[in-house]
Amino acid sequence: MNTETAKQLINTNYQGAASSNNISLNTDGEVPFIQIEGFSDVPFIQHGFSTRLGGVSEGIYESLNLGLRLEDDRTKVLENYRRLTKSMGIDHTRISAPDQVHKSNILIVTEEDAGDGISRNLTHFEIDAQITNVKNVPLIVYTADCVPILLADPVSRVIGTVHAGWRGTVAGIAAKTIEKMTETYGCMPENIKAIIGPSIGPENFEVDESVIKAMLECPYIDTSEDNVEFRALELDNHSDNSQDSDFTYVIHAGSFIRDNIPADYKGITLTRIGAPYEIFRTVKIRDRYMLNLWNLNELMLVNAGLKMSNIYQTKLCTMKYHDLFFSHRYTNGRRGLNAGIIVLK
Repeated sequence: MNTETAKQLINTNYQGAASSNNISLNTDGEVPFIQIEGFSDVPFIQHGFSTRLGGVSEGIYESLNLGLRLEDDRTKVLENYRRLTKSMGIDHTRISAPDQVHKSNILIVTEEDAGDGISRNLTHFEIDAQITNVKNVPLIVYTADCVPILLADPVSRVIGTVHAGWRGTVAGIAAKTIEKMTETYGCMPENIKAIIGPSIGPENFEVDESVIKAMLECPYIDTSEDNVEFRALELDNHSDNSQDSDFTYVIHAGSFIRDNIPADYKGITLTRIGAPYEIFRTVKIRDRYMLNLWNLNELMLVNAGLKMSNIYQTKLCTMKYHDLFFSHRYTNGRRGLNAGIIVLK
């Protein structure tokens, strides 16, 4: 996919609640990157999501691979960093780039962490979320189908990144990161903005029953009977309500109450039925499920106190648009890495 085609796709992809034009492909520099208007409006924050466009890597890593710990030529990967971050106006040598696995450990980044894993040896392992209030230390999150989440509190001037594969998602890593921002920096969840970045979409993320069972046990969602709906799928404009028909599973927001709420918290604290989120649909003919990680993570963020109007879904599926993003599932693991980056200026 060329830059012009990508720009047309991205700039018309999402019509959000907060703006009629939330998402755009920034092509002002050498390498294009994706931005969200709600974050771009904050003058002391720079952010972006990479695509595959504009790099120098070759083969399965073509072209803007940002995975330093893959088998790509390190010199080429660092050139990819240089090109992307120059276009973004940030210093890639100061990025905090911890080792990601699929857990829910959160790193509080300090000035001493600048460049860790990029310009000097990696010291932080098994870290899937980062938060900081330190200026000029970019935080990065790597994905190739997993959900990258960027967080920003423009009031407290705190930022964060979250790597949410299905394991991290069902462990509640997004909500845990909001709690850590509140606990560490005194952030109010209702001030925090979030972007759910390019990742595998609900039409392509097929899972088995074990994943659904793990999701239903997540403590950051309310799966009580009164808070859940089963909606029959419409086939050829007719609803089939038979016991064997496929259905979508819907969970409502606003009914989860966090523990340890600060005394001066001004967000939602009352139990109530909130907005519905379609979480998965069944595919009974294959005994499988199509899981919506975008909605599941947004649901947890809302339950953690974020306003729906402060959450932006890019709704760009990495598997569907595998010529624009690296996709683990599409390539059976033979791929590079996309990234989301955010920094306080």
